[in-house]
Amino acid sequence: MNVQSIRLENWKKFTSPVEIELGNGLNILYGPNESGKSTIIDSIITTFYSKHTSGSGRIRSLKPWGSSLKPRSTITFQKDGQKYRITKGFHEKISLLEKMDGGNWRKIAEGDKADQELIQLVGGQLSPRGDTKPELWGLGQTLWMVQGQPIISDDLNDETLSSLQAMVGATIESEKEKKVLGEIRSRFLDIFTEKKRTLKKGCELFKIKEEISSLKKELNKSEQDKTRIDELIREIEDNEFLLNRNKLNLKEATQKRDQNQVKVEEARRHRENREKLEHEIRDIRTEYETLNQKIKEIDDSKAEINKIKSENEEIKQQIDPLESEFKELNEEIKRKLSDLKELNEKFEKTNAEKSMVGIAHTTVMDEQALESMKKNYNEISGLYDDLTSAQEEYNTIIAPEAAQMKKIEKLYRDIHDTQTKLQVMGLSVTATPKVKISGKISQDNEETSFSLKENDNVSWTANQSLNIKIDQVGEFQVKSGSQDVKVMKRELEDIKSQYQELVAPYGTEDLNDLKGFIIRKEAKEKDLKRIKADIEKKSDKSKEELQKEIMEFENKIKLNWSKIPDNSPYKNNADMDKSVLRTLLSKKIKQLEEDIKRITQNQKNLNYEIEADRKIAKDLEKRINNLKTDFHGKNEIIGEIRKRIKRLEDDGLTNDERNRQLNQLSFDLEQKDRAWQVYQDEIEDKENQPIGEYKGLKSKVEMLEKEIQKQEISKAENERELQMLINQSKDTTIVEEKLEQLQLKEKKLETDAEALKLLFDLTSFYRENIIGELSKPIHKRVTEDLEKLLGPKYSLIFNKEMKPDTVIAHGEEAPIDLLSFGTQEQVWCIFRLALGNILSRDERQLVVLDDPLVNTDPVRMHHALEILQDNAENMQIIVVTCDVDKYNSLTDANFISMDDTLRR
Repeated sequence: MNVQSIRLENWKKFTSPVEIELGNGLNILYGPNESGKSTIIDSIITTFYSKHTSGSGRIRSLKPWGSSLKPRSTITFQKDGQKYRITKGFHEKISLLEKMDGGNWRKIAEGDKADQELIQLVGGQLSPRGDTKPELWGLGQTLWMVQGQPIISDDLNDETLSSLQAMVGATIESEKEKKVLGEIRSRFLDIFTEKKRTLKKGCELFKIKEEISSLKKELNKSEQDKTRIDELIREIEDNEFLLNRNKLNLKEATQKRDQNQVKVEEARRHRENREKLEHEIRDIRTEYETLNQKIKEIDDSKAEINKIKSENEEIKQQIDPLESEFKELNEEIKRKLSDLKELNEKFEKTNAEKSMVGIAHTTVMDEQALESMKKNYNEISGLYDDLTSAQEEYNTIIAPEAAQMKKIEKLYRDIHDTQTKLQVMGLSVTATPKVKISGKISQDNEETSFSLKENDNVSWTANQSLNIKIDQVGEFQVKSGSQDVKVMKRELEDIKSQYQELVAPYGTEDLNDLKGFIIRKEAKEKDLKRIKADIEKKSDKSKEELQKEIMEFENKIKLNWSKIPDNSPYKNNADMDKSVLRTLLSKKIKQLEEDIKRITQNQKNLNYEIEADRKIAKDLEKRINNLKTDFHGKNEIIGEIRKRIKRLEDDGLTNDERNRQLNQLSFDLEQKDRAWQVYQDEIEDKENQPIGEYKGLKSKVEMLEKEIQKQEISKAENERELQMLINQSKDTTIVEEKLEQLQLKEKKLETDAEALKLLFDLTSFYRENIIGELSKPIHKRVTEDLEKLLGPKYSLIFNKEMKPDTVIAHGEEAPIDLLSFGTQEQVWCIFRLALGNILSRDERQLVVLDDPLVNTDPVRMHHALEILQDNAENMQIIVVTCDVDKYNSLTDANFISMDDTLRR
């Protein structure tokens, strides 16, 4: 089957009608994401395999979002050499199947019948309910790789297997055999699940087993209830006995607890006296330790004062010689600072003199530069005067421009040419009188007089008319009748008028004069450029800028001279030669710089000595200060210690009195400790034992009360449960009889099921052998294409469902699931092409590949395109892609652009 055209209207995103034409070979349907490529492919599946009356989710989603438009599809396809057209309107409930007959479409079925006959043509099954699934698409299950489903997850359907059997010449079941095999499979699947081969919940055997299980549970529960009744009766009797015994024990324990209460009170008083004595002992011990610590601190403080006084005497002996040394060093520093001051004053004086000499030297250099600037200025002024004169002369020369001169020359030539033509075409009279004559002649109405002697020879020329009056003789006239002469004369007058108008501003009509004007102007223009170039060479500044610069320089020189004091020998040396003065000043500057350098070095040496002395003095001062600080610090410590002693002795007692008080506290503490030890020895007998007995009796009473309460509750619950079980108990004879009947039926059905399972296994084995035969040609084709794509070291192993299961690469096997997603896509793409190639031997089949090579690298892509092109010779292929550039090398493909389709 081949699809020739697809037309969609109001179909998902296509609110306007769209139509694409498909070729018999390779078709590349391309466009960006969301342009509707997959919608086109999905329309084939929906139109072929969904009932026109379907209301599934797939059908509801066809209507453009937010509209009431009714989706409709029309697909033209070819089957067995005949051309068909199916039109479906799912929301209009329309289905129309037509056939091309004699160049016209003829209706062959509509409605449900059209749906059924379409399935007979394209193969597969209509979905009984809900959305269609790949296993219902006939050959499309294996040949159509739709978006998001590159892998064939289901087993190959019977239609695909039967078609392959016919193509490869494998053993083909007769219709009767197919019916028997189908019946076995159907009955097997009625009882067992296909993969786990366990009982189906809905089958009769499963229901009977469930009912048997339920009856057994019921019988078991009845037995359990009887056992439970006996247990409850025994528990109630035992509980009654224990309850009576616990009540008696509670009475006895309560009496003993009350009797023990007096001993508990005595134990509590004993404990209070003991704790009071412990508190008194703690107070006396605290007072003893505090007083003992005070006496120790006073003695330690007095000893510390004596030690610090001794250390201060040693510090005082160190300070005196250090202070004497420090004083001598400070006097030496003062002397050196005085010497440094004298050097600084000398440096300042020498530096000031150097500054004055430097100013005078700079000013002399500036005066020399000023003379050069003035000389340059005078030269530039002369050039500017020449420029002004030349510019004025240039402005007085009035000469035509080059373009205008060309126009004048052309008019001049036109006048000359026209006059020449007129002379050639005009009237000419030559006279040679034998006697003296005179008179008047009119040439083209321009009259002049003439007088001729004997044998004179004269000629007159006119363009149109010539009128000669000879005195005493008469008058004669000669005329020209040529119209060209008249026209040419008018043209000559017009040209002369134009010529005179153009040359009027220049005061001459002579062409050579005009050329002379131009030559003079060009020469003067060259002079102007030369003068400007000379000015630019002299300076890049204007005359005014140079003048301003000279004035600023003069002011600068005056200012510099004013900085030098009037009594300075370096001021006002105007009479001296500038070069000599500059040399003398340079030598003076050099001498002063050497003096400054020597003074600076002396300053540096003296500063270094002062800094070294200051560092020593600083270290001495630091040592003296540290010793004094240590001395004063120790005196302050003595003061603090004395304050501490005073605070410790603020009780008004002497040391002897404190020692006697300490001895008394020690005696009291010893007596209290002996009394406390007596109490401590009596704790077990007079405190712990009575209180412990009381607590034990109290705990026993509470425990018995809780136990009695718990037993009473348990007794009530057991009695309630016993009554409920007695009320629920019933006769189990009927249940036992029904169970026996069901077990007999179960045994018979199990025998039948086992026989059916055995029969199904035999037919499955038969089917696997057939699939093995079918796999060989497909495996051969897939291996050939796989070697083209991945190389000669790759091959595939098929499973018993005749699908790629394992890949062999470099001699090692690996499940296909472990390959990269891109390689898995390529393998499944090759598998579909191989199936399509085999199934297309009798009739070209349609193979759909929706974005099959999106994860393919450029090298593999090159081989993949070769495989596509080879397979397209035998079948129709539709490749859907977002990246059309990958397929541009396919010269024989039919490229279909979604953008162009939407624009049509």
